[in-house]
Amino acid sequence: MKKSTLTNLVAILLCCLSTQLQGQESWIDTSIHSGLIELKTEYTFKTLVSNDSIKTTTETLKNLNNAKLYFDKIFQTDLDFAVLFIENKEWSKYAYFPPPGLPQAGNGNVILGLDKSVVSREIEKMVTQLPEQYWTSLKPVYGENIDLDLFYRETLSIHELAHLYHFKEGTKPQRKWLQELFATLSMYSFIKEQSNSSYELMDTYPEFVIQSGDRMAEFKTLKDFEEKYVQKLTPQNYEWYQMQLYQNAKSIINSGKSDILIKLLNFLINTDLNKNEILSDSELSTRLEKEVGKEIAVILTNWKHK
Repeated sequence: MKKSTLTNLVAILLCCLSTQLQGQESWIDTSIHSGLIELKTEYTFKTLVSNDSIKTTTETLKNLNNAKLYFDKIFQTDLDFAVLFIENKEWSKYAYFPPPGLPQAGNGNVILGLDKSVVSREIEKMVTQLPEQYWTSLKPVYGENIDLDLFYRETLSIHELAHLYHFKEGTKPQRKWLQELFATLSMYSFIKEQSNSSYELMDTYPEFVIQSGDRMAEFKTLKDFEEKYVQKLTPQNYEWYQMQLYQNAKSIINSGKSDILIKLLNFLINTDLNKNEILSDSELSTRLEKEVGKEIAVILTNWKHK
C-alpha cells in the first residue's frame, strides 16, 4: 500500500472516531460536572463526587456497572454515561431537581446522594412513629435503625440508569407512566436475574408501602399522574404511583416476560411524540397489546382508579 493511501486511510479512521466521540460527548451534559472531583475506578463510565473524603460509593458503583453490562447486552448498545455523587448541601448546584439525595437521571448523567438522602430521613422518621408492629418487617432487611438509603440509593440508582437507555434516543413518551414502568421493569429484571442478594432491599419497602394502603395518595388516576408527574405531586403521592407500577413490573417479570424490555423500549422510541400524534387510551391499549404485550395493555385498562 502506498504511503499516501495509508495516510489517507488513517485520516479517515481518525475522523470517524472523532465523530463518534463527539456524539458521545454531546449526549452527556458536562456543564454540571464543573467543580466536581473525578474518582479513578475500574469502570468505563466517568464517576464524579462533590467530596472525595466521603467513602460510600463502592457498592453502588459495582451494582451500576453490573447493571450496565446487563442492559447493554439486552439493548445491544454500549451506553456512555456519567455518575455524580452529590452531598445534600451541594444538591441544588448540581442536581436537576430536589429533594437532596433523591436519585435522578437525565442528559447522560445519573445523579445520586453522597450522604444520606433527605427522603430517607423523612420517611424513616414517619415510619418509626407508627406502632412498631407495622414496621418490624423492615428491620431484618434495612437494619435495626432502618436505613432506607439501602432502597433509595442502592436500588433506585438502577432504575435511574435504565432511564438513560430511553433518554439517549431523545424521545418524548406517549405516557410518562410507560417511561417509569420501563425503568422499573428493567431494574426488577436485573436484580432478579443478576443481583439476587439485593432482591430483599428492592422488594421489602415497596411491599410495606403497598400494604399500608393509599391514605397518603390524594391523586390516584393515570390521568393525574400524566398531568402532575414529579413536581406537582407530594413525595408520598408520587411514591404511591411508583409502587403500583412496581407491583405490575414484578408480576410481569416473574411470569417470564423478560423480552418485554426491548419491546417496550422500541415502542417508546417508535411512538415518540416528537414524530407521532398522541394516542387515545383505546389506541394506546390496542398498540401496546400488539407491539409489546397484553400484560402492559392490561395495566391501562385495569387501573383500579379511573
